[in-house]
Amino acid sequence: MTSSIPAADHPAAGRRALPAWQAVAGAAALAAVVNLIVLFIGDAAGASLVLELNGKPDEIGASDVIFMSIAAPVLGITAAALLARWKPVFLRVGQLVGGGVALLTAIGPLTQNTDGGTAATLVTMHLFVGFVAVAALEAIRRSRA
Repeated sequence: MTSSIPAADHPAAGRRALPAWQAVAGAAALAAVVNLIVLFIGDAAGASLVLELNGKPDEIGASDVIFMSIAAPVLGITAAALLARWKPVFLRVGQLVGGGVALLTAIGPLTQNTDGGTAATLVTMHLFVGFVAVAALEAIRRSRA
């Protein structure tokens, strides 16, 4: 005598897959909002928010933060999600690459000739964008399981 348990046949029954566009949009919006908050906290704490680029001082503004906080996750998550349509393993690969790139780019502000507050603000922003990308790809991956 055999027994069939419907829940065992379909572990994700009743759950709808998270569309990639929602994960991308949500991650980009969250990264932009949180990084703006981090920017304003850094500014209020007295960070100069100035980097020297090509010998000229360049002030980090809200528009810079918004653009980079949206562009990075949109490009990275979209690329991983599109590749995952071909081979699902690219969701995990995207997570590793996204986290690794965030760690590597976070080193940049630490090597710049700037104050500690600016470096801490930028490192926090870089790491948060990486965290958001990894979390969004995990949400897509789990919703497809």
